Amino acid sequence: MKRMTIISLITLMLAACNSTSPNKQQQLDKLKSERSKLNAQISQLEKELGSAKGTTQKIIPISVNVLQPSVFRNYIEVQGKVDAEKDVTVTAEAAAVVKAIYVRTGQQVSAGQTLAQLDDNVVRQQIAQMQNQLAFAKNIYDRQQNLWNQNIGTKVQLLTAQNNYENVEKQIQVLESQLSMYRVKAPFNGVVDNVITKVGQAVSPGVPTFTVVNLTDLKVTGQIGENYVGKVHTGDKVDIIFPDLQDTLRTSVTYVSKVIDPVSRAFTVDIRLPRSAVYHPNMLAVIRVVSYQDNHAIIVPISVLQHDATGNYVFISENNKAEKVPVTVNQTYGGYAEILNGLKAGENLIVAGYDNLNSGDTVQIQ
Repeated sequence: MKRMTIISLITLMLAACNSTSPNKQQQLDKLKSERSKLNAQISQLEKELGSAKGTTQKIIPISVNVLQPSVFRNYIEVQGKVDAEKDVTVTAEAAAVVKAIYVRTGQQVSAGQTLAQLDDNVVRQQIAQMQNQLAFAKNIYDRQQNLWNQNIGTKVQLLTAQNNYENVEKQIQVLESQLSMYRVKAPFNGVVDNVITKVGQAVSPGVPTFTVVNLTDLKVTGQIGENYVGKVHTGDKVDIIFPDLQDTLRTSVTYVSKVIDPVSRAFTVDIRLPRSAVYHPNMLAVIRVVSYQDNHAIIVPISVLQHDATGNYVFISENNKAEKVPVTVNQTYGGYAEILNGLKAGENLIVAGYDNLNSGDTVQIQ
């Protein structure tokens, strides 16, 4: 009986095992099928993503300037200074001691005005002595004339007396002209800029006594290199920059020297200044003469110019694409270049973001 029971249990267990095996196999087969489908979907998505990634283009941000015709000028720039047409150091005409000074520094004076008086006593004494001789010579001449009128005496005696009288008269005139040399005078209207001499000081011809300057006739002078001969003319436009005044004056060239300095190999230019209290002789100035001008030029910053084996080129933006454009440069000044060929008005010149840019790249204007 017991044996029959054990056999029955074993039979039931085997039947149970045989009944579960087909279900697990089905589950396994189902999972493998699902895994195959997932792998196929993953592979498809990877292909699609890879294809999309390969067709995506990088967009480069840029900045542009719309090209428009404008005025381009090239300058010749040299150092200059303010000079007075009338700026002199007055000297004495005679050797003597200064007796009096009649002006002070900064005083306005007129042409011929006496600035100082020198000691002229010696000359005055000579004139006084000659006046006595003149009176005596005139008396002799008058007497001789009366005798001649009475037919007494000879013609030679009359002429001798007349000659003596006229000689003394001329000597007095010479002494009086010398007397004027003992007055130091202003040569022109102006301002006493410096009183150099002092009362009691001995002066002589060539020794400075006063400085007189006329501030109404000022000019700026400078020297330009010989290589610019023929490029600078009277009447050319010029900018005068006064660094100390932080001021710029636009005017014209007054005079261009016809002589080349043999030492500096340069020629002189003069620019007359308008009357103004702010300009002073010997003030520093920068002269910028317009040597070239184009009123309808296409201008680009020098920084955007690039160079390769074929020459200069720039990038422009057209339809959101970068385009490399070869250009011909004429002249440059102040960080800008004048373009003769390659660009035209209305084009978008790329002025930022052009580094490592290639023709055909997609760009976006910021």
